[in-house]
Amino acid sequence: MNFLHTTNGKHLLDKFLSNYRLSSFKVYQSEIKQFFEFYQKDIHELKEKDILKYRDELLSKVSASSLTRKISILSKFFLFIEKHIEGFKNPISSKYGSQTKYHTNYKETDRYNRDINKWLNNLQLTQKTKETYKINVNLFFDWFKRPVKEITLNVMMEYREYLNSKYACSTIWLKFVSINSFLKFHIGIEKTSKILSFKELRLIPPRKDKGYYQVLNIDEMQSIINQTDKSMFGIRNKAILRLMCTYGLRVNEVCKLKYGDFEHERINGQQKLWIRDRKGKATQRANTAIILSGKVLKAIDEWLGFVNRKIDVDDETPIFNQFKWNMHEDCLELNINKIIKKRPLTVKAIQNIIEKYTEAAKIKRKFKITPHALRHSALTILAKSGVDLIDLKYLAGHQSINTTMIYIHSVQSYDDHVGLHHPLNNN
Repeated sequence: MNFLHTTNGKHLLDKFLSNYRLSSFKVYQSEIKQFFEFYQKDIHELKEKDILKYRDELLSKVSASSLTRKISILSKFFLFIEKHIEGFKNPISSKYGSQTKYHTNYKETDRYNRDINKWLNNLQLTQKTKETYKINVNLFFDWFKRPVKEITLNVMMEYREYLNSKYACSTIWLKFVSINSFLKFHIGIEKTSKILSFKELRLIPPRKDKGYYQVLNIDEMQSIINQTDKSMFGIRNKAILRLMCTYGLRVNEVCKLKYGDFEHERINGQQKLWIRDRKGKATQRANTAIILSGKVLKAIDEWLGFVNRKIDVDDETPIFNQFKWNMHEDCLELNINKIIKKRPLTVKAIQNIIEKYTEAAKIKRKFKITPHALRHSALTILAKSGVDLIDLKYLAGHQSINTTMIYIHSVQSYDDHVGLHHPLNNN
């Protein structure tokens, strides 16, 4: 005879259920009765192992979320009768995260979703970075499936081996950065350090960007710009290249530029352009302005003049638009559909543009000439030209002056360095 068939058991169940509304009453009653149809022994003999056996009985019959609900209801009932039956102890621990042992797949539980959302909401990162972190953590728990408290250093080593055959070392590093962040938030730095040691896992960080020291000279940059022609494709690309080679903008900053980023008034034939939401910590991402003049402004005017003859634009329209191939006319044309939907030029498209014109200019370097190489080149040239450090920091969109100092260091040469100018060194 199970517990609910006893006078005391029936009385306690009725008293427990009286605390709930009718809809919850029926669900709770059904779940509790189902368990005691499974467990027929004396209530005082109920242990955690019996709950785990019940879990195993249900695994093939219900979803992970349903199992969570069932265990939670039982725990509430056991806590209630714990107060009314002397010597009885709830076998289901109320400690945070303890109930995840009753599931085979932590990732499919409601608890997992709450944990993930709470963690993401506390990250001081951009939305795009948060999404990348979430994907990396999801991938880990797709592989591991069990709760956080069961993770060990050996588990992490197994996962490292699993990733080895699929990803580059730099990608693996970033995946563990995401997992490390999640674990530190939920179980603390001390516990995380014991199960996730970058040193013991022999994780290899991404290579440091050597682009600061791999720069093009003025003639090489001019040669790349000279490869553009008078076609609408060439007009757009010349404006992009002049903007990047003169002001050292990041490629994604160029892609995001909109008509609304221009200040309408021109002063002395010059125009201000705002660079929005620049790189850095989410709470410190700055908007900074550059003043367009000379050949850059002329190139942009030529491109915008061409676009404005073809379409109507507003403040949200991207400055640099995409093209498509017209099969009937056998030519390139503006992709009006993408422009209407406010779809900007992609980073990959600008990478292809630079690669194409670099090859046409026959520039040979030991490093790959990328959009970031153009940025480093532009900022290094400005540093050599004597632009003040604080102005260079503002232009580059750096949050720390230490980052900008790299360009100052790269300016030194054997023909011009501080040792040649100090009076004490020349007496």
